[in-house]
Parts: sequence; structure tokens; C-alpha cells
Amino acid sequence: MSKLSEMDKSGVLTTHEGTSTSGYGVAVYILGLALLMVTFYFAYELLFRKTKGVASGGPTFIIAGPSGSGKTSLFTSLRYGNKSTTLPSVEQNVSTKFRLPNLPDTAKPFVLIDTPGHHKLRHGMFSALQVAQAARTMQGVLYVVDASAMSRPERLREAAEYLYDILRITERVRGGTDVLVAANKSELFTAVPAKRLRTLLEVELDKIRESRAKSVDKVGAGGDKKDADDSDEDDSGVIGGSLWLGRVGEKGPFKLEDLETEVTVIDGSVDNNKIDGWVGWMEERAVN
Repeated sequence: MSKLSEMDKSGVLTTHEGTSTSGYGVAVYILGLALLMVTFYFAYELLFRKTKGVASGGPTFIIAGPSGSGKTSLFTSLRYGNKSTTLPSVEQNVSTKFRLPNLPDTAKPFVLIDTPGHHKLRHGMFSALQVAQAARTMQGVLYVVDASAMSRPERLREAAEYLYDILRITERVRGGTDVLVAANKSELFTAVPAKRLRTLLEVELDKIRESRAKSVDKVGAGGDKKDADDSDEDDSGVIGGSLWLGRVGEKGPFKLEDLETEVTVIDGSVDNNKIDGWVGWMEERAVN
């Protein structure tokens, strides 16, 4: 009887332990599900929030350019009418109710997107541009550069490489997507004038085109793809399309005027509130 009792107790104890383990498993399952939902939420925000303004369907202007060129200051100046001290952006600033000053109040508001300039964060700009072009809402790209730094070869190279990847996307639509090279900080003594800057960019874009063409040939001939990829900035966000900019097989130096995309270079200064030329460029595209 005593042994049976012990067995009974043992059995009860075993049953109780089994129930405890089952309850623990349910708790772990619920916690895992919650973590999965949170992960999906942040993944959604990361992947799709950057194009929420574009998805609204409004006519869109995108501000892009190398880090430190004055993009976010331009965004705040256009959006709120005054400049502010800013830090390098790590995410996009989006306004879905942007209005140009000289257009009637009845005009449809625009989507204005300010994008980070660091090369590891540029995929968001490429995505937004491709989405807007596909939706046929893209009005133009304001490509902001620090004109006072364009006499330094490494800064000019960086600006040209980013511009090259943008132009590869704008060239995919019939007629291209217009691009304004906003030569910011033009009031500084070291600033390169707009006409000279256009020439410098063309020369640098030509070098990049030749360099990338050679890289592709090297890979095609069985070379090291890593060595080819290291030749220029990472353009992994530029999906599809040719690495060659301009007419395939064309001879002679590269010229911006040969592109479908209309590229305009205009001097200006956010700090001195001299952005009328840039605003005028936007208004011309807004009414066409």
C-alpha cells in the first residue's frame, strides 16, 4: 500500500511537472511570436517608410547629394521658409504638403524628400527615385554639392560617382528625369563657379564611365569581381540598367548634353538665402 501510494505520488508529481513544462512552452511561443511581429514591423518601417511620400502619388522632388553639402538645410528652408543648423541625416525627411512660393494656392501640393548623403544610406534615395519614376510622379532631382569643396579631387570624385548612379536611373525613362546640380556655398572664396563645375563633372563622369566599363570587361574575361567592385563607390541600390552612361559605344569625351536627362548647374547659397534660382527651376518643372 505504501509503495502504491508512493507510485501514486510519483505519478502525480510527474503529471504536475509535465503541466509546468507545457505552460513554459506556451509562454516561450507567445514571446517568440511577439518578437517576430516586432521584427516584421521594424523591417517594414525600414524598407517602406522611405517611400511613403512617393506612395502618396503626389508630384515629387527629391533632394540628394554627398554628405555635408547642405541638403537638410535646403529642405528646411524650402519647407519652412528659414534655414536651421542641422546634423548629417541618417534617415529621410519627407513633406507631403510642400508648396512652391510662386504657384497659386489652388495648386496641388508636392512631395519633397530629403535623403541622407552617406554612401551606405543611399539605397533609400535610389528606391524613392525608381518608385516615383515608375509612378510617373517624378518632377526632378535637386543634387546638392558643396561648391567650395569641388576644387578638391577627392570631393569632386565623390560627387561625380553619386551623380553617375543617379543618372543611370534617370536615363531609364523616356526623356529622362531632370536633374539640378545645386552648387551650394557659392558665396565662399573657394567656390567653383557653375559653368566650371559643369565641365569638371563631365570630365570626372567620363573617367568613371571608362573605369566601370573596364571593370565589367575584366570580370567578363574571368577577372576578380571584388577588384572590379572596389574601383568605385557601392552602387548596389541601383537595380538593373547598364553601367554605361550615355550612348553605348559613343566616341569622344562625355557630355551631359548628350543624355536624355536634362542636367542644369546653378549657383546658390542656403546660408545666404540665395535659392531663387533653384526654386525657379522647380517651378518650371511643376507647371510643365
